[in-house]
Parts: sequence; C-alpha cells; structure tokens
Amino acid sequence: MSNIRTKDTFKNIELENLPFKLTEENYLEFSSDIATNLQSLISNFRQSEGLSWCISTIKKAKVFILIYLANVRGKEIYKEEIAKKLTEYSYKTIATIVDEGIEKGYYVSLDPHTKKIKDGKIKNIRPSKEVSIDFVNWNINRIVEGYKLINKHKK
Repeated sequence: MSNIRTKDTFKNIELENLPFKLTEENYLEFSSDIATNLQSLISNFRQSEGLSWCISTIKKAKVFILIYLANVRGKEIYKEEIAKKLTEYSYKTIATIVDEGIEKGYYVSLDPHTKKIKDGKIKNIRPSKEVSIDFVNWNINRIVEGYKLINKHKK
C-alpha cells in the first residue's frame, strides 16, 4: 500500500462479507475492478432506452421496482398504492412518473396475470414486455459479471 489514506480505507472495509480474502496488497486492484465492473453494468442498461429511463433517477427506480415486483407477483399496483408505499414522494410526483412512463410505452395499463380487476376505475400498471425483458437480461449480466469478479479474486 502506498499511503496512509489507502491503509485507513482498507481497515474500514467489511471484509467478512466477501467470499474471498482481500488483502492490503490486492485492495487497489480489487477497487479498480469493482469500479470497472459497475461502469460496464451501467453502460449495459443504457443500451435499453426503456430500462434506462425507468431507473434514471432514484424516484423513478423506486417506482419501477414496485411496479416490477407487483407484476411478477401477480399483484395489483396503481398510482395511489405506489404513493402509499413511497411516502417520501407526493402523489403528484408518482402520478407524473407513471403517466410519463405510460406515454413513452415503458409502462402499460394491464390487469395482473393472476386475476381480473373488477373495479373499472382502477388502472393496474405493469412494465412493458420489452422493459421486463431488458431488466431480467441486465440482471443476468450483472450476476455473470459479479461471478467473474469473485472468481478473479478468489485465486
């Protein structure tokens, strides 16, 4: 290690959570590798216009995750429900995000795959098929890249 700041940083890393041994000697290489890995992952989701939009801000990402989870679980989700779950944002903010996503085609108004909604006033929101596919593919790539990173440093 070359300097006191780097040594102090290394001492404060939660090493017990790693599936390999990280040492002071390979810390900087590992740090470079995780930054490169993140850079690659970010550029991969930018290849999908819809996914990139859905997670372009923390607000949009939180809305997207709730919509995505409701979709795969076969649950109803609509603007009011999202606003109840994300109390740090106003209903108007949530509605703006959802409406813009629907307008762009990244979200669709569609019943859950497990049941029909009987109340005609409720507009269930689901991610578009393309955004869902891109999200799963992006996460598969994230897992593969993480696995490669772990294997590189397990040596």
